[in-house]
Amino acid sequence: MTMPAIDYTDKDFASLRAAMLRLASQRLPEWTDRSPSDLIMVFIDLFAYCGDIVAYYQDRIASEMFPATATERASLVDLLRLIGYEFSPATPARTDLRLTFKRPVAPADPRTVTITHGAKFRANDPTDGAIEFIYLGEDLTLDLTSAQVRPDEDPEKSLVHYDGLPVEQGELTAGDGVLIGSGTGEPGQSFALPGGQVNLDSVVVEVNEGDQWVQWHRASPEATTSDLLAREYRLIVDAADVSRAVFANRVVPAAIDNVRARYRLCRGARGNVAAGTITESAGQLPALAAVTNPVAAAGGSDLESAASAVRNAPKAFRSMQRAVTAEDYVALALRTGAVAKVRVRSPSWNRVELYVAPTGTTLTPLSESMRNYLLAYFEHKRSVCTVVEVFGARPVAIDIGCAVDVDKRFAVATVLADVRAAISDLLAFGGVDFAQTLYVSDVYAAVEAVKGVLGVTINRFRRADYTATDIDAELARSGLPPLAQLPDVIRSAVSAEVESSGRIATGDFEIPVLGALDVRAAQR
Repeated sequence: MTMPAIDYTDKDFASLRAAMLRLASQRLPEWTDRSPSDLIMVFIDLFAYCGDIVAYYQDRIASEMFPATATERASLVDLLRLIGYEFSPATPARTDLRLTFKRPVAPADPRTVTITHGAKFRANDPTDGAIEFIYLGEDLTLDLTSAQVRPDEDPEKSLVHYDGLPVEQGELTAGDGVLIGSGTGEPGQSFALPGGQVNLDSVVVEVNEGDQWVQWHRASPEATTSDLLAREYRLIVDAADVSRAVFANRVVPAAIDNVRARYRLCRGARGNVAAGTITESAGQLPALAAVTNPVAAAGGSDLESAASAVRNAPKAFRSMQRAVTAEDYVALALRTGAVAKVRVRSPSWNRVELYVAPTGTTLTPLSESMRNYLLAYFEHKRSVCTVVEVFGARPVAIDIGCAVDVDKRFAVATVLADVRAAISDLLAFGGVDFAQTLYVSDVYAAVEAVKGVLGVTINRFRRADYTATDIDAELARSGLPPLAQLPDVIRSAVSAEVESSGRIATGDFEIPVLGALDVRAAQR
C-alpha cells in the first residue's frame, strides 16, 4: 500500500482535514460515510481544529524568535538583551533660556541675582498643562551691572538680558524620595519606579541597612563584570515600559520599606515645547522681569519604539559600547534617544566632530545643555587621546514658489492650503537628512497629487542663500536685448528662480528646511 505524501505546509484546518481524510481512505477503505453526523468525521474535525491551533502557536513562537519578525515588545526586549542592548528610556527636552532683569537704577535696587541649582521654570501647554524645566548647574550669581548681561536694544527700557541659561525638562520626586519596596535578603530583587517616564540619569537609590540610609551606586550599563559585594544596582526598562532598579549582586537586607529612590520624571517628546512658551519662574528671582526660550526645546523622546530598536541594536552591538570609528559614534549618539540625526567627521587622527540634530518635530539649534550632555555621554566611550566636539546641524532654507492651476469645482483657498501642506510635508524634519539632494520633480509630484490641482508651474526652487544672477548683464554679454524687451514666455522662463539642473545639493553637515513659501493661484 502506498502511503500518502506528507505536506508539511498544510497547517490550516481545511488542509489538515483533507490530509486525514486521504489517510482514512487508505487505512479504512470500508469507511465510506462522510456525513457530518458520523463519529469518525466528528473526531477528524476536532483533530483538525486542534492541529490548526497548535500550528498557529508554533508559527507565532517561531516568528517571535527573530527581531525582524517579532511582534511582541516583550520578545524584542528579551532578544535584544541577549546582545546587551536595552531599549532607550525616555529622555528629557533641553533648551537655553533668556532671563530679563530690571536694570538697577536706585540704590535699593538689587545688583546681583543668584540662580540656585534646582531653580524651576514653567511652560504652559494648552494640552499638557504646566511643564517644568529645571536648572541643574551650580549656583549662578549674576552681576546686573557687569558684562555678564547685555542691555536691551531699546535704551529707554531699563532692562538687561542674560542669555543661555541651560535647563532640562523634569519634575522632581517629593521629599527624600519615593519608597519603592522592601528587601527580602534574596538576590535578584527588582523594584519598579512609579510615576511614569523616568529620567534614568537622575535616579538615586538608597537602602536603609539598619541604622541609616545608604546611597547605592548605579552600575555602568557597559560593565560586564561587577564586585559581588559592591553596593550596586542596574536600571532597566522592562517589557511593560516600566523603569526598574535591579539588584543583581549584593542582596538588599530584609526589612519593611527600606528601599527608596529620588528621580525626575520627564514628559519625553511632549517636553519639546515651542519657542517662547517657557514664560514663568517657579521661584522668586529678584528683579526678574521676564523669562523665555528663544528657540524650541529639543531632545525629548519617549521610550524607544520597536522599529527603532531593531534598526539600532545591530549597530550598537558592533560598537561594543566604545566609540572608535565614525560608525560607532553615529550608533552611540542615536542610542541616546535625544539625537534624531547625526553626522561625524574626523579632521585629524585624534579629533572627532559630531554634527547633531536633536530629537523633535523641527530642526532646532543645539543648546548648551544638549552639547554638555553629549560630551559627558561620550567621555567614557571615546579613546583616551581623542577630543570630541559637538556642533549643531546647519540648516539650509529652501525657497519654493509656484503657480497652481485650480479646478473650478474646488475652493481655491482650500486647494492652496493643501498645496502648502504638501510642500511643507516634503521638507518636514522627519523626512530629510544630512547632505540630501532635493529635486524639483518631487515638488511637482507632491503638488500635482493634491486634489483639485490641474497643473502647477514651479517658479522658485533655490537655496535662500542663492546669489542672484544679473540677467540683463548676461543677456547683453550674449548680444541679446534686455529682459523687458523679450516676449512674455521667454521672460518668465529666464526670470524663473529655479536651479537649471532641477536639483539642489546640500552640504555634508547641512539639513534642508523650508524657507519662504509662495503658493498662488495661476492667472487664467
